[in-house]
Amino acid sequence: MIVNILLGCGILLFLALGMSWFVSSRIIMRPREVHEEEWRQYQLHREHVSFRSTDGLQLDGAFIHGGNGATVILLHGYGRSKEQMLPQANLLNEAGYSILMFDFRASGQSEGKYITFGGREVADLEGAIRYLETRPDVDMSRVGALGFSMGGAVAILKSGDLPIKALVINSTFARFKSVIWQNFREYLKGIPFFPLGYLTLFVMKIRTGIYYPAINPIRSLQKLKAIPLLIMHGAHDRRIPVENLFEFQRDAPWIKEFWLVRRAEHEDVYSVTKEQYEQKLLSFYRKYLLH
Repeated sequence: MIVNILLGCGILLFLALGMSWFVSSRIIMRPREVHEEEWRQYQLHREHVSFRSTDGLQLDGAFIHGGNGATVILLHGYGRSKEQMLPQANLLNEAGYSILMFDFRASGQSEGKYITFGGREVADLEGAIRYLETRPDVDMSRVGALGFSMGGAVAILKSGDLPIKALVINSTFARFKSVIWQNFREYLKGIPFFPLGYLTLFVMKIRTGIYYPAINPIRSLQKLKAIPLLIMHGAHDRRIPVENLFEFQRDAPWIKEFWLVRRAEHEDVYSVTKEQYEQKLLSFYRKYLLH
């Protein structure tokens, strides 16, 4: 009897670990996106570049020369590639800004096995800054960044330690724990978070060395007090609920500007409010990078 119970428990544990391994793989190992064809939509004269993250991974990127002396680093979202940011690259380059865009680790054409939602991607952003410092055509006193979703989290986590002078954040989480809960409910309907969710987080930590619930950009805000910051968010965002924006507002009332886009979901803040978005973005960078 006891042997049968132990055997049954062992089988359940094996199945739970197998499911957790499968779910964790779906989260931290997304299919690579490479959309070279999307460059043909824009008249952007890119220079293919590559550089290393500060922990040694080779990252694939593009540098686009501008004429106004300022540079903006574009940081894409989870599971995507640098091409996700092409509309912003085109807008800013037409306004004279140089652009650096690159694929985070484990994304696009960059090295790396696991996506860590900012846990290790901060080393990618630091590598990007070190690369810019090697270019004689970049004025490091006029470098800004624009991060979408995970890219925004990376920017908040690391910009306080880097020479970034102006920061725009689009649809970013304040605490990764809220994203875990929201997406577990959204994509694994009917499956209880306990125990599978906690077991999945444990497996992710074993595989990557990162404890994901500890990734909390909101704790890095104090380092950003000297950096002008614009945070925007879609009111109908189901992936990263708008409560994340409200949490930023409560903890950092000194932030220059918050923008709640009432008709937007997670990825369409730009497309829903195109003209207003462009005006806000250009006005913000003009004020803090060109003057």
